[in-house]
Amino acid sequence: MSSQKKELRIVPLGGLGGVGKNMTVIEYGRNIIVVDCGVMFPDNDMYGIDLVLPDFDYVIQNRDRLRGIVLTHGHMDHIGALPYLLQHVDTPVYGTPLTLAMVRRLLEEKSLLDQVDLRELAPTSTQHLGPFRVSPFSVAHSIPDAVGLVIDTPAGKVVHTGDYKLDETPAGGRTTDLKTLRRLTQGGVLALLADSTNAERPGHTETEAVVRETLDRLFAEATGSRIIIATFSSLLARLQELLNLAQKHGRKVVLTGRSLEQNISLARDLSYLNVPDGLIIDAQTRISPANVVVLATGSQGEPRSALTRMATGKHRQIQIHSGDTVIISGGTIPGNEEDVGKMINGLFERGANVIYGAMETVHVSGHGSREDMRTMLNTVNPRYLIPVHGEPRHLYLHAQLAQETGMTRDHIFVLTDGTPWISDGQRAWTDERLELDDVLVDGRLVGEIGEIVMRDRQRLSQDGFIVALIPVNKKRQLVGEPQIVSRGFVHLDESEGLLKAAQKEIKRQAKGGSRSLQRSLEALFYRETRSRPVVLSRFVQV
Repeated sequence: MSSQKKELRIVPLGGLGGVGKNMTVIEYGRNIIVVDCGVMFPDNDMYGIDLVLPDFDYVIQNRDRLRGIVLTHGHMDHIGALPYLLQHVDTPVYGTPLTLAMVRRLLEEKSLLDQVDLRELAPTSTQHLGPFRVSPFSVAHSIPDAVGLVIDTPAGKVVHTGDYKLDETPAGGRTTDLKTLRRLTQGGVLALLADSTNAERPGHTETEAVVRETLDRLFAEATGSRIIIATFSSLLARLQELLNLAQKHGRKVVLTGRSLEQNISLARDLSYLNVPDGLIIDAQTRISPANVVVLATGSQGEPRSALTRMATGKHRQIQIHSGDTVIISGGTIPGNEEDVGKMINGLFERGANVIYGAMETVHVSGHGSREDMRTMLNTVNPRYLIPVHGEPRHLYLHAQLAQETGMTRDHIFVLTDGTPWISDGQRAWTDERLELDDVLVDGRLVGEIGEIVMRDRQRLSQDGFIVALIPVNKKRQLVGEPQIVSRGFVHLDESEGLLKAAQKEIKRQAKGGSRSLQRSLEALFYRETRSRPVVLSRFVQV
């Protein structure tokens, strides 16, 4: 449990050192608020894992002090873990209208909607949560209704930028409101928690207007061919531009991908998307390929996404044909390069003309680059900086940039998840790090898959497994020939010498019990093959 001293404590539970799991605890005395509660999607070597959650045991243990959860926007890396946390805590959740609509859908899927108090965060409002006063300011991002937060605390003001960029011509029409930010931060800012995602990119992040112009030209050049476009299903501003371009160029729109269909329906109901009647048609509608554009999920090469299934010929309704124009309008998230490359190769092999980021400006980031970050630092002019939202290199590069703007190194804190930052309003320091573990979600299993299971899965993926079935009588005496089953290892029927050596070892070790038998078989297989299959032994009474 944390100290009850009248000091401001900021404890990142996720979002530092990787992209995803964004979650920050801010506490003063007996009061806590949480900013965001997101998921991270698994790495390629996390076999069978669906999602990675922050370790929010600290919040659950202190739930009596929790005054509310405040959300910056509706991306899954900021809201996706909410249903899991809200099964354990009862607290109001604040967000802008679109963000709350996306939260409602997540809660409905978990049958939690009736149990949660959702409260709208109006653009000009201030929410009083215990000793905290929380005021939002609009930011330009790749989803509408995104905000940063100015949080007044008894120790001083804290600014959390959320995800932002400084785009003067954003597709969604909302710029980052630096004027309101300056007004809200009059009198000085104690700490700035600022987006670090693009800290290695020089200059300013390009405007969405450039993407619009590129896509307009590509639509015009694709006369006579079908257009298939993959983008993020939550990139609603981009989707609006694509709908507008389809109408301009006389094409009907087909949607494929569950999340895309859900998000467009949701945003349309809330008037965040303008979709003319009759523009969207069913995939089964008979229409000339030259008069259709297909909007699909799968810009990250996800194995079960619509575009990946097209690339492998497994989509039930849409097949890639020679001459199709496929546009991938989404930046590749680090770690997904191999999947995206494989998908692009498959599309080319099926005859498509594939256009992606290396060829045309068909996507721009929703995060500010170095000059955007410099402007944010100069606008807020904080006493202390805590870089957030990024891999370690991004956080350190952000820290270097802050020093270039005149901040001293001792006023910049590059933290790791679980490291508390503490201030009395004048000085600042860090405390002993909380022990945090990623919480892995595998189907209905939440937090039950630990390090040992993941290590076994990695071994299974690399070297396969062996099951040794040993027939014994009631006295545990061997009464027959041991049977060995192999999967993902060598084919034992074709490795007679290895099979006989294993059976001989089983006979020699059978009296020693299953544990010693497993160890001796593991040693045998490594000695003979230099592989380490998972070995299971079972005594079968006959």
